[in-house]
Amino acid sequence: MTYHQSSAVSVATVVTAATVIMIGYRVGRAHAAWRDLRAAKRDVPAKRKIAWGHTRPLLLGALFLLATMVAAAYDAGH
Repeated sequence: MTYHQSSAVSVATVVTAATVIMIGYRVGRAHAAWRDLRAAKRDVPAKRKIAWGHTRPLLLGALFLLATMVAAAYDAGH
């Protein structure tokens, strides 16, 4: 099977689009959770737990994406 640059570009485009959508969703959920936390003064411990529950996957996903990019750049350099 031969390698076609257009298929690599298509895959990269789909991966980029999916990443942008996922990051946008995660940022929106984390922001809404922290906004709810500020709005609810009585139920702070439970709301804080929910807020961190939405923020943690965002941070882990960002770290994973950054590590993937660093590994790809390192691999491309060698």
